[in-house]
Amino acid sequence: MRLASSLTNRVFLACTLLATVSLGFAFYFVDERASAAAEAELRRGLVEAGTLVDKHAATRTDQFTRLARVVADLPKLKAAVETGDPPTVQPLADEYRAEINADLLVLTGEGGRVLGVAGLEAADILPALPDVQLTEEIFAFQPHGRGVLELVSVPIFLEGAVPDMLGRLTVGFFLDDRLAAEFRDLTGSEIAFGADGRILASTLPAQWRSTLAVAMRASSVASVTLGSEEYLVLARPLAGGGPAAADGPVALILRSRTERLQFLNTIRTGLVGVLMVTLLLATLFSYGVARTMTRPLAAITTAMRDVAATGDLSRKVTLKSHAWDDEDARTLAAAFNTLTESIARFQREATQKERLSSLGRLSTVIAHEIRNPLMIIRASLATLRRDRVSPSELREAVADIDEETTRLNRIVSEVLDFARPIRFELAEADVNEICRASVEAAWAGDRSAAVALDLDPAMPPIVTDAERLRTALVNMLTNARHAVSTVVRADTGAGGRDVLAVLDEPFVRLRTRALNGRVIIAIQDRGIGIAPEHMPHIFDPYFTTRRAGTGLGLPIAKNIVEGLGGTLQVSSRPGEGTEVRIDLPHLHPIAPSATGSPTCRAGH
Repeated sequence: MRLASSLTNRVFLACTLLATVSLGFAFYFVDERASAAAEAELRRGLVEAGTLVDKHAATRTDQFTRLARVVADLPKLKAAVETGDPPTVQPLADEYRAEINADLLVLTGEGGRVLGVAGLEAADILPALPDVQLTEEIFAFQPHGRGVLELVSVPIFLEGAVPDMLGRLTVGFFLDDRLAAEFRDLTGSEIAFGADGRILASTLPAQWRSTLAVAMRASSVASVTLGSEEYLVLARPLAGGGPAAADGPVALILRSRTERLQFLNTIRTGLVGVLMVTLLLATLFSYGVARTMTRPLAAITTAMRDVAATGDLSRKVTLKSHAWDDEDARTLAAAFNTLTESIARFQREATQKERLSSLGRLSTVIAHEIRNPLMIIRASLATLRRDRVSPSELREAVADIDEETTRLNRIVSEVLDFARPIRFELAEADVNEICRASVEAAWAGDRSAAVALDLDPAMPPIVTDAERLRTALVNMLTNARHAVSTVVRADTGAGGRDVLAVLDEPFVRLRTRALNGRVIIAIQDRGIGIAPEHMPHIFDPYFTTRRAGTGLGLPIAKNIVEGLGGTLQVSSRPGEGTEVRIDLPHLHPIAPSATGSPTCRAGH
């Protein structure tokens, strides 16, 4: 959806989509019409070829029937058949078969006795011979290993007042591969002959005959796939074979749909080429139009992005004069320039006010925090100026001066840490060890039962800045210690630095967990909690509810955690306690370099 978020892209996509749909519809229409016309032409040609096969087969049958009649009417043949002597009839059978060029000629006498056979063994055709008592012409088909044998049988009569039937002359000719090849040359189609549910002759390879046999039962044009080609098949009953039956003799006419429609691939290729070129031109043209329409808006958008990235409100939008530029865009550019000028002026004023306000808050905090140590140092120096100072007073004064100078140095360090970017020194570290060291530092080495550690023993090492992370943890643990100290003093009336050491149950708990590729550090205390009105400000610089605090501990900790790629969350209930949750990655987003530990800077 981001692609359609730009006006340029929307205009561009709309024009391109319109061109694509229009050209796609045209391509589909032409392809469908051409395919339909080619399919109709193929089927029409197949039917015409079937009609031609029927006529040619009928002509051939009629030709052999006429020849059989002529031969059966020859006196010489009648005289030989009337003798009933096979040696006398056989030479005539051989002679007449050769003259009429038949594949088979059979002469039978009275009672169906075979008198002469020429061309094939009588045993091959006897089962198909017609009843000799019938006086009409008979047509039959005989499946054979060579093909389909078509038989034409005519009676042999002895002329007289009452014709006397002497026998029958049966002529047979094969519908075989040779005849199928002749029909193919005549019709331009592949031809197959079949009977008894089998293909017995064909112009196609013998390996496809079992597949073709299924098409013998089709009552209309059927489709069959032979190898990589698709054929349309038309089954035509053979003339004289009676009505088409399941196992009756048929001629199959086949035309390759794949071959005949091959030219459509050429047309499709040409259409696809035209479609691609047209789409490319339409794309370029639509993009040019879109750019022309949106160029002024692009200039304004670029200026806005620069302002957002750099914060430079002095950036102005300048539009070049073009014939197609939109006047509304010019008005928008002028309004943008006026707006940035006003915002820049207000920003300067707000910055000046914020600087003065921050300086006032910082001055108040620093003045308060520095005045007390200076007064203690001044009192200690007054003690040292006395003429007679006991060794114990000397040690106490020196200790006070050392403690207060350390405190002053800490205040300055916190202010500087917050005011300047943080530099991280990344290296592999043990989170549990960092937590132990932070607790020791926050409790000055004597935590006793005041804090409980619940450290994950399966915690893996992580890449982080151990010292900076320890600083953040010390700040938060120190806050927790002060919070629970207030509660303990209020409940017990006790005082002193080690008030938590006498507790049987820890008031602060620190735990670590490795969870889903992240490291969780949680600090939970049972202190006074944070008031709801104070929660939105706990990360504000210089905000504190403690008289001795600078209000920089939590902001510095938050800067450190976020600089290490993590998050810091605080939840609290007044009177029940506070929980601080730190979520860190196993690996810092900035990986260590090959030459040493890298540094990264994090602002506040």
